Parts: sequence; structure tokens; C-alpha cells
Amino acid sequence: MQRLLTLITLSALITACGQSAPSESEISKTLADSVSGKGCATSTLFKRFPIPSDMASKNGAITRPFEEMGFIAQSADGYQLTEKGQAEYDAERSGFCYTDSYQISDIKVIDEEAESDLPPALSGAWTVSFTLAPASVDEWVKNPAIIKAASRASLEEIVEPQSFNVRVAREKGKDELIAADPRFSFSPGIHFNMGW
Repeated sequence: MQRLLTLITLSALITACGQSAPSESEISKTLADSVSGKGCATSTLFKRFPIPSDMASKNGAITRPFEEMGFIAQSADGYQLTEKGQAEYDAERSGFCYTDSYQISDIKVIDEEAESDLPPALSGAWTVSFTLAPASVDEWVKNPAIIKAASRASLEEIVEPQSFNVRVAREKGKDELIAADPRFSFSPGIHFNMGW
């Protein structure tokens, strides 16, 4: 009986000392909040409708493609959202959204931090790699005139999967995995800098 208790105690101590690498599902769940969100084509120009005609004319490179696609149309008060535009428009984002969500895939633990290198608050930390891709992409955003008018945008950045490396960790005394990488940020979408 004494030997059995000793074995159980040793087993518990060994388990407490070494943190096993997080599972793919744990990592996915932890990163989900950081990568949730829509991908939208945004601009201060789209903050409020109608867009005054003089403002629209100063920003023709931006408004023209959206007018040609039928998202906005000129009226007596300026440029208004059409029915088609209202279906894509997100007032919170001040833009037209082309994907509702991003999917995480290809999750791998690529590095584990040595216990001696961990800050006192953490019981384990790992660098993980993963890929993010839009769940689906509306065809309208692939319009070359939209890509050309956007600031630093490319079709590949909009539609292709992107790879990231992020540090995740466990706090001492807690099982829950956290994202512990202040350098990581994911801001999907494209933006149009308007002229005044």
C-alpha cells in the first residue's frame, strides 16, 4: 500500500512539473476571439449616407466602382445606398463587407519555452503557427478598380490564406490557455483613404 501511495504521489508531481502542449482545439478556441470579425472595404467616406455630391466627386476613384456595382446611386441629396448596397453595408464598420468570418486551420505547436525562461505567472508557453482564411469572399471585392483605389491592398491579401505565429500560454493554477502575444493583431479588410 505504501508503494502505491508513493507511486501516485510521484506521478502527480511529475504531471505538475511539466505542462503538456495545448491541443489543436484549445489553440483554435483561444485564438477565435482575436480573429473573429468581418472583412470589409471601409472608409470615412462611408460613415454617413448620403455622401454629399462634392465629397463624392473629390473621391471619384472610390465612389465610381461602388456606383458601377450598384451599391450607391446619385440622388438629389448626394450618393445614397441602394438596396444592393444596403445588403452589403455595415454601419458599425463604415463599409461594405465581403466576408463574414475567418477560419483557422493548419495549427501546429512549433516551439515550447523552457520552464526556466517563463515569467512567474505562467506555467507553460508555446509558439504556435496557424493559417487564417476567409470563410468565403464575395466576388464584388475582386473588382480591379476597388483594389486599385484601396490603400495598400492586393487581391492576394483579401482572398488568400495568411500564416501567423503566435505565443500562447497557461497561467499558473489555471487550465485555460491564453493568447500571450501583444505583437499579434489581425485586422481584416481594406481601407480607402478619402480626399478632402
